[in-house]
Formats: sequence, structure tokens, C-alpha cells
Amino acid sequence: MCTYILMHKNIPVLTSILDDTLTVTKVTEIINPDHKPLNMMIMDNQEIVLNDFLRYHAIPSSRPNLEDLLEVYHASDALEFSLKSYQLNLSDHYWMKPIHSNLDWDTINFYDHPIIDTPLFLSDSDDIDIDLITPNSSVNGSLRQMWVQQKKGIRLLKAGNFLNQQPFNEVFVSKLCKELNFHHVPYELETIASGEIVSSCPLFTSGDIEYIPAWHIAAPLKRHDNKYQAFLDQCTHFSIPNVKAHLDATLALDYLTLNDDRHYGNFGFLRNSTTLEFLGMAPIFDNGNTLWYNEMTINPHRPFHTYPSLPFKSKHDKQIKYITTPLTIPQSLSKTAMELMDSIYTKNSNITEERLTMMKTLFTERLDMLNTYLTKLK
Repeated sequence: MCTYILMHKNIPVLTSILDDTLTVTKVTEIINPDHKPLNMMIMDNQEIVLNDFLRYHAIPSSRPNLEDLLEVYHASDALEFSLKSYQLNLSDHYWMKPIHSNLDWDTINFYDHPIIDTPLFLSDSDDIDIDLITPNSSVNGSLRQMWVQQKKGIRLLKAGNFLNQQPFNEVFVSKLCKELNFHHVPYELETIASGEIVSSCPLFTSGDIEYIPAWHIAAPLKRHDNKYQAFLDQCTHFSIPNVKAHLDATLALDYLTLNDDRHYGNFGFLRNSTTLEFLGMAPIFDNGNTLWYNEMTINPHRPFHTYPSLPFKSKHDKQIKYITTPLTIPQSLSKTAMELMDSIYTKNSNITEERLTMMKTLFTERLDMLNTYLTKLK
């Protein structure tokens, strides 16, 4: 048994008891209720939702190199691994402080202090220091990834799967967003020491601004037939501004790129962690699981209406119907997209000329379909 204080920067939020399996068995005191994680504001069982919150701040079991990391860092599971670094992270400003610890946010947060870490989170490495405090043990996501400190700032490096197409998708889709004037995180390609090409993107939080994923307010949505409208209503309840236009842009982008991974952790909100004021939606990020990333051979005859979507409907052709106000697609986008695909995907040796040609043909068809739908709204 151990007792922790859930901290929000230097503000103690609550105390809780964790058993030997690191499961929260009791929230013993709520100290600053206004600073509770948002998911604890909407659900009654505080122990269950705090457990959900803590496990979200740990590496998921689907991460391919998790077992290697646990072995090296002498941790029994991902939650123990994250607690070794107090669940300090670069998404939100919450962390877990042992009850008798003298630690404070100002001396240990990674916004004000450099990240010094092993490359093991991303690739094989003998350069390992198991005593380092790291934000990388609290990065959610199934692909190998890690935060690094570079001359141009803090960057998230992320690998791909068997075709290594995801990093290239990230770059392509972020450039599409730029052409569409969608608020987004810019991505670029980077070659790491092992020779592997990964995606690289900047941090979009800061010492004052944190990211709150949409899943924090999504639990009640399952009771509603129209989850999209229920989500907008939840955002209104929490005074989150400018949601609909950004959300519609995201759904249109996901329709165009066949994104099958827009779960409630892959979009969300920005909040001032001091005033607790919501600033609006976070920029669009995490667009790697798009454009046939998981298909060794692309089937050109597969009907588009069969492609899955998240989070409001299971198919894109149904989800796109939530967009009821026109979005402007530049007439030049088709030509620009073809040029971008040629310049980006030809750098991936796994993507053959035949595959790239197929991707370009099907993408053009999909863009025409999106334009047709949006034209009907005018």
C-alpha cells in the first residue's frame, strides 16, 4: 500500500491509496476539487475514474517494445514504470507525488528542465540510465515514440509499423492541413541514429497550457444516439469555445484520408492550467493511421463506404453527414496533393511506384467525393 498526492503543477488535488498492484483503492481526500481531472468531474465513482486517468498516463500494452522497456527499467508493468517518474509528462500538468516527498513542480517539470533520456524508447540502444526521470514513460500511444530535446525545441519522434508509412502520412496530412488552412501540428521527417526514418513534431503545450483529451468528457456519450451533438453539448457545458468548426474540419480531413484512429485520445482541448480556462480545441495531430497504412497490398476495388471511422460513427460515409456547414477546399488542392505525395512518399523505400500511383488515384477519387458532399451544403 502507498499513498500519493495527485498534483496539478504545485497544487495538491487529492490524496489516494494505491494497493500492491497500484490500483487506486480509496480517494481519501479531495483537496482542490476545481483542479480534479475533467473525467472525475462527470463520473461518480472517483476511484474507478482516477484509475482510468492514471492508466492513460502509462505506455499501453500494444506498444511493441514495452516488455523490453519494463525489463531494462525493472518495472513489473507500465503503470509502475510511469510512477517511477511520477507520471510527469508533456501533455498535461498533472503528476503523482509520494505522500512524504519534498518534490515540487518547479524543480522537476520538463518545460523548464532539459530532457535527458535513453534512445531505447525508439530503437535498440546500449545507452541506458535507469535512474533518469523521464516523460517518455507516460506517453500514451501504440507506436514506438519518445520526446527529445533538440536545438529547435522539444520534439516528439514517432516510428511506423511494417511499411513505416505512418511517419510519411503524418508529414503529408500536415501539409494538406496547411493547404486547407486547418489548425494543425506540423510534421517533418527525421532520420535517427539507427537509420530509421521517423516523424518529428513540435510540442503544442507549454508550462502554462495543457492538453486535455476528449475522452475526459466522452463517457456519457454512449447513452446518446447522436454522439456528435452530445459531444458539442458537453463542450458547451464546460465552456470550451470554438469547437464545432474545428471538429468539422477534423471530420472532413479524416474522411479524405480514411483515418481509422480518431479515438477520443487523438483530439481534445487546450486549457490554461492556472486559470482553468479552456482556450479551444488542440491543433489537429496524429494522422499516421491513414491512407492504407496497414494494407500490404491496396485493393482498388474496395468500396469507400466500407472504410471504418471514429469516434462518432463506425463508417466515414455516415460520420461526414454531421458536417452541415460548408468548408472551402481550394481548387488547387488536387494538383498540390499529387506533388506532395511524389515528394514525400518516394523517400520511403517500402512504397513502390505502383503503390504510390494507386494511392494518388484513390486519393483523387476521395477528394472528388468530399468536394461533392461539401458542394451540396452551399
